[in-house]
Amino acid sequence: MSETQKVDANYPSPKKISQINATTLGISWSDGLESSYDVKMLREKCPCANCIDEWTGEKRIQPGQIKDTIRPVNIKSVGRYAVQFYWNDGHDTGLYTHDYLRELG
Repeated sequence: MSETQKVDANYPSPKKISQINATTLGISWSDGLESSYDVKMLREKCPCANCIDEWTGEKRIQPGQIKDTIRPVNIKSVGRYAVQFYWNDGHDTGLYTHDYLRELG
């Protein structure tokens, strides 16, 4: 991990992740920001090597491949840098860094 990638105790991290409604997750950040996320968009933006070719960066998930009924069934914090979603389609390998979630929000 480079110096710039090290976890900074002052960098915002999720304080609370909640289900706002059937299709929306909310994240309350340690710096006071409140973000909301469409769950289908989160699944479509999964950063794992199964969803994005690790050599070319090309998306492996095609539009329409993720069903409108996609939902997270479990959400876990990974260290002090990422969140892992367990989806109802069985997918669970994506680690969404706090930086990435802030970008998506």
